[in-house]
Amino acid sequence: MEHKHTPGPWQESACRAPMWLGGAPAGLCGAKAHGHQFPSDYLLHTRGHKDFPYCFRHACPNHGGPQVNEVRIFQDGLTDEGRQMWCAVMPDFVNLQESPAGFHGNPVRAVANLKAAIAKGSGATHE
Repeated sequence: MEHKHTPGPWQESACRAPMWLGGAPAGLCGAKAHGHQFPSDYLLHTRGHKDFPYCFRHACPNHGGPQVNEVRIFQDGLTDEGRQMWCAVMPDFVNLQESPAGFHGNPVRAVANLKAAIAKGSGATHE
């Protein structure tokens, strides 16, 4: 039996954005994607517009995903209040023991926590 590998949200894969032709489904984009689609709050903060996610896995830069050297943001559990917890990592992320990461219920704050962890030269930052 063949085992299908599912890439982690920080790894490269094919874009999973749905494509349409004449109002009918026409497969997936398939372009090179460097991570999951950015959360709408992060897009509003960094790009000045708020798109709602429609691609729930990897997305190419044309469909709201990160560029090659841009931070990767993905959901990782829940906050104490039961809201989405966001994890921010850099493109060279290996695992939480070896690479810095930032966590927060707000994706913008998760990226700020990642930058603080990088500045400290430490691992994960939860604030």
